[in-house]
Amino acid sequence: MIRWVGFGRVFAVTAVVLGGVLFPGVPAASGPPSTDVRPLSAGSGHLLRGEGTGHEELLTIDRLERDGGDLLREGSTFDVRAGFEHKGERALRKRAFSITVSERLSFATEYSNCEYGEDVPTSPVNRSYRTAVCWIDMRIEPGEAVDLAPIPLKVDRWANAEKVSVADAGLGKHWAASGVVWRDRHWGRGGKLTLAKRTGDVPPAARVNAGIDISSWGLNVRVDSSWDIEVTGAALKGKKGETVTAHLAMDFHGADVQAQRDPENSIPFARIRVQFPRGVTVLKSPKQCGNRVTKRPYYQCEYNLYTNSYDVPMLRDGYHEAFPFRLRIDDTSELTGGSIRLDAPAEVLQEDADHANSTARITVEAVGGPDRTAWTVAAGAGALAVTGLLAAALLRARRRAD
Repeated sequence: MIRWVGFGRVFAVTAVVLGGVLFPGVPAASGPPSTDVRPLSAGSGHLLRGEGTGHEELLTIDRLERDGGDLLREGSTFDVRAGFEHKGERALRKRAFSITVSERLSFATEYSNCEYGEDVPTSPVNRSYRTAVCWIDMRIEPGEAVDLAPIPLKVDRWANAEKVSVADAGLGKHWAASGVVWRDRHWGRGGKLTLAKRTGDVPPAARVNAGIDISSWGLNVRVDSSWDIEVTGAALKGKKGETVTAHLAMDFHGADVQAQRDPENSIPFARIRVQFPRGVTVLKSPKQCGNRVTKRPYYQCEYNLYTNSYDVPMLRDGYHEAFPFRLRIDDTSELTGGSIRLDAPAEVLQEDADHANSTARITVEAVGGPDRTAWTVAAGAGALAVTGLLAAALLRARRRAD
């Protein structure tokens, strides 16, 4: 299996396809309508030496490029160009090629010899992918190189750091990948995607050495979009000894961001740092907030977007995470200096669209207190008692004098 965090489980699917694995109980191929391509039968007179039997040979991708510049805009279209070299020993025909894009990209043109579908992620927060499997009937001799016609794609709303993958799907086993559920599978209705024998050399910037660098199968697509993480603080009031709840939170706005920064999905894209005034004690903290014991203790909070699979969890527009803390007011003389803020590497902080809402105050205001109230009541009652005793003594003294 191949694992690459930038493209998630789609590369696990690609690895299955390229490895020629056929899963038990799953059809060997999902072919095109009979009007487009008729699979060769075992007795076909057009069969070449070794065609349709034995180990399946795959074309090696050696060209992958796109136009549109380094930074694309939402709503724009761009073309992807891919090419392959036949390094095997047998002539090939009836090839299926897969084009897979992350969910914020879409196919600007749907071809009649391509079947389209979208994988169903294991969770709504995980990134999904759109795939086209295109069937092309063309004889490819050993040593020949071929190029697909340009594939037009569109940049959808909330796109940010997107991915494109192109691969030789062989006999169309892409749809049979284990553990993947597909939705909205349908055939295109436009013209046909074509394949042509290559003439000339591959531009240096488009060359791919897939045998060495597995990530070369994927194109990065950066989009001119923005995102923002907003934090919410708290303004609390209470008496000394009273318990209060600080309803802290973070909200994500804008274009999608991959929530984890490593293949193991263990390093968040960003964290939230919480520091309370010195005069309070934290009685209960959220499970996603860990206490960091330093000279001035603080809490480091994370969002609940993790996975132990090949799926890629995403921060999406409208994502909300609450951080409720239960506090006790202990010392009313030190209720200053509390804050909640975005905690992330410098390059992440620089990309945040609104720095003003990346930090918020946590304030606690003391209002009276049981000690002060009790003392006032007791003092008042004592004064009344003393006054009464003095009055009674004076009254008795006057009666004796009379």
